[in-house]
Amino acid sequence: MASAFLDSDSRLESRQKIITQAYTVCENITRSASTSFMRSFRYLDEERRKSVFALYAFCRRADDIVDGDWQPDVDLSHLDERAENTALQMIVDRQCESHQSDDFVRRVRALLWFHENLNLIENGKEVYSPIFIALQDTIEKFSVRIDDLRTLLEGMADDLFPTEYRTFEEMRSYCFKVASTVGLSLIEIYGYTDPNAREHAEEMGIFLQMVNVLRDIDEDLARGRVYLPMDELSRFDIDIKELSDPALARTTRWQNFMRHYVHRAKTHRDNAMRLLPLLDRKARKSPEMMCIVYGEILNEVERREGDVLSSRIKLGFMRKIRFALSALGIWSITA
Repeated sequence: MASAFLDSDSRLESRQKIITQAYTVCENITRSASTSFMRSFRYLDEERRKSVFALYAFCRRADDIVDGDWQPDVDLSHLDERAENTALQMIVDRQCESHQSDDFVRRVRALLWFHENLNLIENGKEVYSPIFIALQDTIEKFSVRIDDLRTLLEGMADDLFPTEYRTFEEMRSYCFKVASTVGLSLIEIYGYTDPNAREHAEEMGIFLQMVNVLRDIDEDLARGRVYLPMDELSRFDIDIKELSDPALARTTRWQNFMRHYVHRAKTHRDNAMRLLPLLDRKARKSPEMMCIVYGEILNEVERREGDVLSSRIKLGFMRKIRFALSALGIWSITA
């Protein structure tokens, strides 16, 4: 009997070691991909911070798959037939003709592997990849909703194709899938009691992604992606082909469009800020800092009179220091 207890303790100790190592892998992925992200979450306690790293690693690698920058180092041959069928169906659904390549199928197969691991986690089965080992532990601790993660992967899959959104509602739907789902997952880690927190977390994702769209216009164009609503560009007499021309930023047409876009983004920001008092007090600093920094990016856009085309928006070192201090309550953001 004593031997059985010892064996059980040994298995638990071994399992915990595996989980610890998995979280370390996730932290390293986070650290190598985004130092600013690391800084924004340093206010969390260790358990929550590790779970945020697990969530970030999941999102990061899914995004890397779609961009063609990473593939899992595991045997996925059991998914070959399903990947080919899924890839073909995706092409038919989107009425595309030029995507049935080996590389495209590999990306679809890797995303299917992500879905497969989520299914294993949902059914209480064992997973073996460090990202999913850490994610499984996170979901057990904080009740992150697996359906939100599935929706995130659906949004990532949209980026496998040239992207254009006809209306703001279509763009908003994309923002929900790739960003609001992250916010909805994060607040489960942060902790909250008021169910309205989920509504404001959704708004947080829309706000942050709208800012990301402005920051990445050139990069997205190079990948065949345009996230700005086509009907609103047309309303301001802007042709999609002009987005690659920095001279567009000096036109009244573009400046008027940007005033409209920034105003809408700030409306989502104001709704997002209502999330902060609904979160566990110890976890508020991280999303607060994100709101402050992204809000300042919008202020920089306004200072540039909407010019996000001639150069990518970057915040100077002293401004970053100021925002960090304001997030800590040491320096008023209006100072």
